Amino acid sequence: MDLLSPSSGFELNDPSWKIYSRSPSAPPQFISDKASVENSMIAEGCEIEGTVDFSVLFANVTIEEGAVVKDSIVMPGAVIKSGANVQYAIIAEDAVIEEDAIVGARPEDTKTEDWGIAVIGAGVRIKNGTTVKPKEMIDLEAKEEA
Repeated sequence: MDLLSPSSGFELNDPSWKIYSRSPSAPPQFISDKASVENSMIAEGCEIEGTVDFSVLFANVTIEEGAVVKDSIVMPGAVIKSGANVQYAIIAEDAVIEEDAIVGARPEDTKTEDWGIAVIGAGVRIKNGTTVKPKEMIDLEAKEEA
């Protein structure tokens, strides 16, 4: 996340800093003219139609129109549906955040002792209108117990 800060001192465009990595076979990212993207890193294969700010999106992530992702990390294949709000969260691979779900919250919107990062595990589907509070960790086992 420090790489997103303009004052980090890191220059990712520096030609002497070659980065060798395996890229997934995916088309280029698509950012809709309705989308709003600021201070974020977005990998190939992503489809962005909503709002993304100060976040890292790995390959093949979908952010639908009306969805908001801020201060978060979204792993490959995750889908954030229309109307969902994801803030200060880590969303694992292939997770789906359904319409109007709320995952996490900004620190200034919570009590100091309640603040933390919300974590959604791989393959978890957060249902429509569900709220996942800061510091909650939802994985497939926890979801089955609920």
